[in-house]
Amino acid sequence: MAKKRRNDERGDASPGGLDRVLALLEEAPAGLHDVAEPAPRLPSGLPEPLIDFYARCDGARLFIDSVELLPSAEVVARGEHWMFGSLEGEDLLIDERGSIWRSDESLDDLVCEGTRLDRWLAGLVDALAVLYDADGEFADGVFDEDGELVPAVGERQLRAMLRRDPGAPGPRWRLAHALLARDEITAGRAELEQVVAAEPGFAWAWLDLARISEQLGELPGALDEARTAAEAAAGHPQQGYFHAQLARLASLAGDEATRATAARRVAELAPELRAAQLDGTRESLAAGDLTSARGLVALLRAVWPRDLEVLELARRLETSEN
Repeated sequence: MAKKRRNDERGDASPGGLDRVLALLEEAPAGLHDVAEPAPRLPSGLPEPLIDFYARCDGARLFIDSVELLPSAEVVARGEHWMFGSLEGEDLLIDERGSIWRSDESLDDLVCEGTRLDRWLAGLVDALAVLYDADGEFADGVFDEDGELVPAVGERQLRAMLRRDPGAPGPRWRLAHALLARDEITAGRAELEQVVAAEPGFAWAWLDLARISEQLGELPGALDEARTAAEAAAGHPQQGYFHAQLARLASLAGDEATRATAARRVAELAPELRAAQLDGTRESLAAGDLTSARGLVALLRAVWPRDLEVLELARRLETSEN
């Protein structure tokens, strides 16, 4: 671990400052973290926030390999991002602004985890520390009998991250989902509204808000939120899916003009979506998962209302439900 660290314009007294975080890592039980000494020279092409980090250490393994921050020479440019580590097997990336991104398997997409490297790292260390006791062993009661993280512990971790970086969209979005899973609709919705206020381009959060409004019977609001989700998804690899959801909600709301326009956009943006949704519906029906099949058929009928295969699957679903 490096003993000498330079100050930067944020100052060591910053609650999320890198110096403070690295000092905490030094004080942790032996074996919990492995932080490398700074390299004598840094490779060219690193974004400024990473230069700031690598001036202090040349990578680290934290919480017994739960987090890997790569050595500076192994940082890889990926389009507008740089991959600089992994968290529990999922890639960690940073952009020129210093925002931290993480690949999210549930969305097959990147989610913004932090607004600044020092804030994100401070929150991550606080969150993972929840799992460990003073001896560096797993604390009692953090995992259930099946080895799964106890939901209340997961929520504590998310709140720990948000204390360090309140504007981080990803942790607040996951906190909203944790609340919704407990049927705390009002609280979950409030968290999602904070997410889109901080990150208006987070299309998935807008779509979550649309689904909540739909669930509450507020179709005009749901339609507005789905429209905003589709607009936020411009240029997104899955933008056709967002327009398909807009078409579905427009159909429910009786807005034929919006439905037809959204359906045309789906045909332009994602011609492969029809086959994927048809396959998904057939698989759901074969598995007896009528809830999933119902949602898929509703989307298919909104976008391709006269398609013979869609109509046939709708009839199969109706037969299965009766």
